Amino acid sequence: MRICAFIGDMYRDYSTVIIKHLQKRAIRSGHKIDIYGNCAVPSDNPLHTEGLKSVLKLPSFREYDGIILCADTLNHAGLERFLLDRLRNTAGLPPVISIRCNIDGFYNIVPNNKKLMYDMTKHVLSQTKCGDIGFVTGKDDMIDAKERRAGFEEAMNEAGYEVSEDMIFHGNYWVNLGPEMSNFFIREDGTLPKAIICSNDYMAFGLIDSLLAKGYKIPADTMVTGIDNLEGTLTRIPSITTANISEETFANTALDMLEDIIAGKPVDKCVLVPGEIIIRESTNGTISRDLEEAFSLLETAKNNYYSQTLAFGRLSAEFQDVMSSDACAQLILKSIRDLNVFEESYICEYGENSRFVSGYFNSERLEPCHIEFPQDALAPVLFENDEAGVRIFLPIYFKNEVYGYMIFKILPDPEAFFDERLEFMLMLLGQTINRLQLYQKFCEFSDIMDLYVRDGLTGIYNRRGFEKRISALMNNLDPELKIAIASVDMDDLKYINDTFGHSAGDEAIKLISKHLKASLMEGEFVARMGGDEFTAVLILREPARIGQFIRNFRTAIKDVNQYGNRAYTLSASIGTCEVDNWDNLMEAINEADKIMYVEKRTKKDGR
Repeated sequence: MRICAFIGDMYRDYSTVIIKHLQKRAIRSGHKIDIYGNCAVPSDNPLHTEGLKSVLKLPSFREYDGIILCADTLNHAGLERFLLDRLRNTAGLPPVISIRCNIDGFYNIVPNNKKLMYDMTKHVLSQTKCGDIGFVTGKDDMIDAKERRAGFEEAMNEAGYEVSEDMIFHGNYWVNLGPEMSNFFIREDGTLPKAIICSNDYMAFGLIDSLLAKGYKIPADTMVTGIDNLEGTLTRIPSITTANISEETFANTALDMLEDIIAGKPVDKCVLVPGEIIIRESTNGTISRDLEEAFSLLETAKNNYYSQTLAFGRLSAEFQDVMSSDACAQLILKSIRDLNVFEESYICEYGENSRFVSGYFNSERLEPCHIEFPQDALAPVLFENDEAGVRIFLPIYFKNEVYGYMIFKILPDPEAFFDERLEFMLMLLGQTINRLQLYQKFCEFSDIMDLYVRDGLTGIYNRRGFEKRISALMNNLDPELKIAIASVDMDDLKYINDTFGHSAGDEAIKLISKHLKASLMEGEFVARMGGDEFTAVLILREPARIGQFIRNFRTAIKDVNQYGNRAYTLSASIGTCEVDNWDNLMEAINEADKIMYVEKRTKKDGR
């Protein structure tokens, strides 16, 4: 079967696990599944959601045998409503299986939310022996949130307790309202309800973190529960009582239903998926815990957080240096390939009358390109095949500007899976395309490139240009060749400026840079690193190359002083150092600087 699926919030646990099980089943059963959605919704600004909507417009429903819909993962910025309108207004729509949301007109696979929350509330009541229990709803406009609240209220009423609105906090199914939740439940005397039941685990995480930060203890001061059995419910201290609703059951039941429908077998319009309560420490339950392992996991998580933060900073800086479409494609594809999640990926951009692939990677190559294909196709014919597995389509956009989409084919058994790194990379890609298009619109691109990497006074490279050239040289230089760093500092620039004026100082700087450049050989380069500081990179094709460079430069400066008829004497101090290996590049630059300053001091002492 060829199946279309819509899943949002892909970096969250629920969406990730659903995709994992769809991938396993697709490979096992020979299905080809295309998933359209988003990693996350960074803004509720309606002007900024066009990019997120654009990917929902991509599929032609009639080309698929069936559709799987996770509508509650798209419950942001009107995405769910937009998609449902498109589905309902399509004639000849294939069967649609809705997971976790009961939607009229579709086949539905839903948890028994009311029964699940009823059972959770009964468990909490057995522990508190009273009705002093608070409740955190999900999003009030979502059916499952209403069902879970109904289950809570039924259990409370059955036990003889009335539920009042001052016991209810209206949540959003996410962690970010922790402080608001804790402030709502803390009473004037500082006490808390005997227990607080949350409609999902994320809200339980946020509430517990906020209460712990304020000095409260769980479960001594209040019990807290969640639903969904996310990984963190077991690894946190205390572990959190929750309810397990199997994502594997959701995914496999959806595919079972589609297979039966295609085969002409009778299928129930609504299938209820049961859940089970998992009692843990947050409601006085016990678990077997290895404290050494727990602290090790905590330390690992902390180190991963710091490493990822640094990686985000480095990647952001790399994208800021991108000055061409090819360089942009090269960087995003390499970054995504290094995630070890995808075996293939394609950048598909919108042109005026067609679409085009601007870069791709697969098992054989990674390269920028320009391969056009029709607007009504998802990819060029040469990239299409009937292999079983999952492809994911994510939008490329920046605010309200839509540039295209990326296609990702998941590895059969990836090392990791979705997290915020992919979302961050796609955000940087959209920002970079936006910046490059603005450059092309308002300026000559070559002028922008020169302004970015070249020194305005001398025309040689600036510090950014040096970094780009040295990086390129590191990647492409013959491993048999070595390089040397020449640190050059102009002498007496302050004296020339103060005595003869800044125009004379500028002229002297330009003369130094001119003759440094003239002393270079093929593949070598020089950059102005600061006011009177220059760095040259020499390729040691000959043993005497360093001496040759210094002699040529000093001879040129001598000729300027002898025949130039200037009021000042041009002079520069030089220090050099060979680079043994690229890891020691900075040490070589520092060593060349030291040698140069020794010469500069010697000149001053000799006056």
